[in-house]
Amino acid sequence: MITNRNLNVLLFLLFFILFYAFLNRYYQLRDNYYREYLKHKEIMFLIKNYKQNIRQEPSEELLKSLISNVGGEFLSLAQRDEGYEVKARKIAGAKIPKLVYDIEERGIKIVKFKAVDNTGQGVFDLDMVLR
Repeated sequence: MITNRNLNVLLFLLFFILFYAFLNRYYQLRDNYYREYLKHKEIMFLIKNYKQNIRQEPSEELLKSLISNVGGEFLSLAQRDEGYEVKARKIAGAKIPKLVYDIEERGIKIVKFKAVDNTGQGVFDLDMVLR
C-alpha cells in the first residue's frame, strides 16, 4: 500500500532525477553552442585576413625597383632553362631578408640563392635564380 510518506519520497527522487537530467542536457547544449561559436569566429577571422597573392612575372623593372628599395645595385637579368637569373651587388646583409620577402610576396619562387661577402663588411653580391 502506498502511503503519503512513500509517495512524497518517490516524487522527491523523481524530481531530483529529472532535475539532474535537465541540468546535464543544459550544459551539453551550452558547450556545443560555445564550440560552434568559436568555430564561426575562427572562420570569420580567416576570411577577414585572407590575402590573395597575384603571381607576377619577374621583370627587369620589378627587380630593379625591389633591389633599389633595399639599397642595392641591379646588374643583370637573364633567362635560363631553370628560370630567370638575377645578379645584384652592394646589398646590406640586414636588408636581404626584406628583399627575399618582397620577392616571395609577389608569388615569385626563389630556386637558387647565393650571397657572397668578399669585403667582410656585410655588403653582399647576390646571384639568384627565380621562377
